[in-house]
Amino acid sequence: MQLNQAKKASPSGSPFNFNLYNGYIGLAQDEFNEGDYDDADVFADRAIKAAANGKIKPESFKARKLPKNSIRDLRRARARLMIAFSDGAKEEQPNLAAKAQVLFDCWMQEQEENFQPSHIAGCRSAFGKTMDKLEAKLRPKTMAKKPMAKKPMMAAKPRKPEKPDVDGIYVVFFDFDSAKITSKAARVLRKAAAEYHLAKPRGITITGHTDKAGRSKYNFDLSMRRIESVVKALMVGKVPDSRILATAYGQDRPLVQTKEGKRQKQNRRVEIIFD
Repeated sequence: MQLNQAKKASPSGSPFNFNLYNGYIGLAQDEFNEGDYDDADVFADRAIKAAANGKIKPESFKARKLPKNSIRDLRRARARLMIAFSDGAKEEQPNLAAKAQVLFDCWMQEQEENFQPSHIAGCRSAFGKTMDKLEAKLRPKTMAKKPMAKKPMMAAKPRKPEKPDVDGIYVVFFDFDSAKITSKAARVLRKAAAEYHLAKPRGITITGHTDKAGRSKYNFDLSMRRIESVVKALMVGKVPDSRILATAYGQDRPLVQTKEGKRQKQNRRVEIIFD
């Protein structure tokens, strides 16, 4: 059993990985106590990797055989988590960030088993509450900025090429009342197009969204224009439009719940998912 080996590991590296290690040890122990030795080994292996300061993403959908009616909620949850990570959650809130990832993986595992509704609901609810706390901590605070001293110019270090890591979930964000692709969004779209050719998925699902500032009809049209911008960018990357299924939701499916009329940058998005 991998659990004993995992318990002997000495976590090193980032605070995020340290918290991740402890969380996965807990999941592995729970599954071992229930007699689910396969999943105990899965979580123990992730604990061992975390202890060695390895890069561990939330579980991939390819890793689990999930009921079809559960996938949409899990995809949205995973996107929410990945957005928090891109906003610096691992560095700024390593405890909450690691807890959220462990709870997401818990939800995935329980959903695959699909015979203990209370366990599924428990992981899902705990994940949602943890994400609420994490996102609240990450919200920028208004404060006076001190002028920063200029640093001397230094030659940029060449980046090592990244190994292909096809995740199949991409989220691009837009400025307020805009369907223009930002430079950051363009990088995400180039990555999505390149990884489309690596993964060769059966199709791509694209959904367009806005925040709740403005009228509903206008926001629906704006989400359509954002989809069009994304599709054009993907086609430049030689992704065939015949493989794309696009749906506009306007302001009806926010990633972050807000009051009517409220601007929220995380809701101004287009989600891209490989099928």
